[in-house]
Amino acid sequence: MMESKAARSGLRISALTLLIVFAVPHLRGQVFEVNGGSSSLYQAQGATISARGPSYDASLGAGIVSGQLVGGANLTGKMGHSTYVAGSDYIHFVLPTDIFDSSDYLVALGAGITTKIGNTDIFAFGGATSSEFESPFVDGVRAEEPAGILFLKRRIGPSLQLSSDMVFSQQVTAIQSLQWQPAAKTDFALSGGVGANQPYGAASFDFLRPWIDVKAAYIEAGSNFRRVAVAAPLFSEPNRENAIVTLRPSKYFTVSGGRQNFLSPVTNSTSSVQSSVDEGSGNIFVARTNVSASLYHSNYQGTWNNATAYTIGRSLLPFLQASSSYLESRPNNTPKIRDFLANFNEKVNPRLNVSEMVSRSQGQTTVSFGGGFLSNVASITAGYQTFYIPQRNSNPFEQALILDVQLHVIHGLTLHGATFVAPDGSLQYTADSQAVMTRQGAWGAPGGGEKLAQGAIGSSIIRGRVVDASGRPVSGAALMIDKLLVYTDDDGVFFVRERKPHTHVLKVMPAQFLGGAAWNVVSAPENVRSSGKDNAPEIVIVVERVTLSRK
Repeated sequence: MMESKAARSGLRISALTLLIVFAVPHLRGQVFEVNGGSSSLYQAQGATISARGPSYDASLGAGIVSGQLVGGANLTGKMGHSTYVAGSDYIHFVLPTDIFDSSDYLVALGAGITTKIGNTDIFAFGGATSSEFESPFVDGVRAEEPAGILFLKRRIGPSLQLSSDMVFSQQVTAIQSLQWQPAAKTDFALSGGVGANQPYGAASFDFLRPWIDVKAAYIEAGSNFRRVAVAAPLFSEPNRENAIVTLRPSKYFTVSGGRQNFLSPVTNSTSSVQSSVDEGSGNIFVARTNVSASLYHSNYQGTWNNATAYTIGRSLLPFLQASSSYLESRPNNTPKIRDFLANFNEKVNPRLNVSEMVSRSQGQTTVSFGGGFLSNVASITAGYQTFYIPQRNSNPFEQALILDVQLHVIHGLTLHGATFVAPDGSLQYTADSQAVMTRQGAWGAPGGGEKLAQGAIGSSIIRGRVVDASGRPVSGAALMIDKLLVYTDDDGVFFVRERKPHTHVLKVMPAQFLGGAAWNVVSAPENVRSSGKDNAPEIVIVVERVTLSRK
């Protein structure tokens, strides 16, 4: 049923994509991209058309998200040292004390400017706060309350920085912060003020060395604290004591432990729920064998769960890898559950691999099969994965078949379909298509510059992998490349195509990782640059699991 629905939605969106592609040449611009699709994970279907010129980016989208017809538009341009924006805008709202998750943002409708005066960075925006109807294909917005936004950041010395983040609306947010960096990768920060008329105070310490990583913070916030009072997006906020310590005494051994507390907002409500997670884990890699163990204790809405996970993996032959896992869940209100899993993966040739999984749970044995195929026309992967879903207190371990199919139909048009596990454990799908084309015109200074060759889009790429501290791929990892949100596939791989080499800001978005777990960024470049397909370097981003999902 899911597959047929995805297929019908994919055909509808593909037809819409082709229709827009043939209409695009009548618009003025240099590079155009159309992205459309349907997703039960986001309860959305729609399409967005984007245009890029020498000094501007523009986008226009429409669709249905969560049963509502929505749309959005954005125009961003540069003049001198300032950047101007009109329409809907994603505004990062990150405090220096946000050391566990720096992906918070707000959505606004109106006009704004980013500039610098002396040693002070300024962002000012006027219009209205907005709820967001998020999907991979169209980001719908809806104006709510008139608002003025002013973010100031000033460096007052080589190691000291002051910042002020203010949102003036029906509910006021005004948070002042001080950040001190006495040495490289050593940060102390203080933040205080009000958020949506609720008191807020935080102190943090972040210390990173090759052999140890210490993150600690204490946050005291009002029970209904939010950075901005909107219906969506909803972010969990750290509260009370939060600490994580990771030790790496050698390249073969890693151990970590910590505690985190959260205020999780309740949908369609102004209230929040307190939750907490304690975790300890260890990992050993020696003689081509990886052994890991994790212990969890979580509290969520009055229920608790003690869970353990043990995994061992080894390369038996150059073409054969094997791993096995023992999972145990001990909730407070139901009998404990044990699962045993064994996985085998064989690389038949560079384009084809097959896998088998044997699982034993509640007295039943199941054998499942998967694999992957790669060619110039198609890329197909299928495999079983295990997820930890803390909201399902009685049985938090979920095994699901994860599919990913990508077809390059004609030049510039790609069809894609995939399945995901939502934070509540349900299996969801996404089906989308992407078309890219160019229009003859100058790219560069007015009156000259390089001419765009029709159909040459895609000659430069950004490619990379997201892996954990042991080198294992992390699927469903969310990355923001400038304003483009991309996810890694089952092998932890991501790539982006574009017309010419450009440098982009890269931001890892741990709060939006798919799969029901939370992650901490170990290492990632701040900027990435696309280059030719033959010499494009592979970007490696390292993350580590730090606690259970807080969604």
